[in-house]
Amino acid sequence: MSDDAKKDDKKDEKKDAKAAGEAKPSKMGGLVPIIAAVVVLAAIGGGAGMFFAKSLTPAGATAHKPDAAAAGGDGHGDGHGTEAAADGHGGGGLLADGQELDPIDLKGNITGSGGTRYLTLQVGIWVPKKDYGKLNNPSISRLLQSRLEETIKTFQLEDLQSPNISARLKKDFATAIERQLRSVIPNRDAADKFVLEVTVTNLLTQ
Repeated sequence: MSDDAKKDDKKDEKKDAKAAGEAKPSKMGGLVPIIAAVVVLAAIGGGAGMFFAKSLTPAGATAHKPDAAAAGGDGHGDGHGTEAAADGHGGGGLLADGQELDPIDLKGNITGSGGTRYLTLQVGIWVPKKDYGKLNNPSISRLLQSRLEETIKTFQLEDLQSPNISARLKKDFATAIERQLRSVIPNRDAADKFVLEVTVTNLLTQ
């Protein structure tokens, strides 16, 4: 082979080596963005995975239990309010503790109407069961009816037309009946009431 041919071959080898050397960095340079992208995606995927895992965590796992003080004041609870509301009469309630006397029907002229207007109504009286036997008799009923008729006379026509007349009648009737029964059966303890409840029904003014 001539010297010129050998020189040409050496030149070609150098070119090939140079090309190969240039190719390596370019190939690595192309991999760098891909690797960076993979790392970024992995980080994003990890964050998304953590968010997803948190979203699936049951609420009870992280929720705080209510404070004993918040739940029941001192943590022991009371319970007396519920019992008192269910009771209303210091025992098992009106139906358990009391019994209704025979209803009393009332009818009379309305004060201030000049005898042209009259009132009719029915009064129910609830007393303790222990007193029912001695109070539910005709003689006591007549005394109570007379006392209630006197009480009605204290109401004027404008009073009877008031929207809260039923409440006023029940209050005044209860006071009058309690006083009347204490005059019949004296020496009873003040806290031991005869009257547990008074009802007013069929109230009509004409």
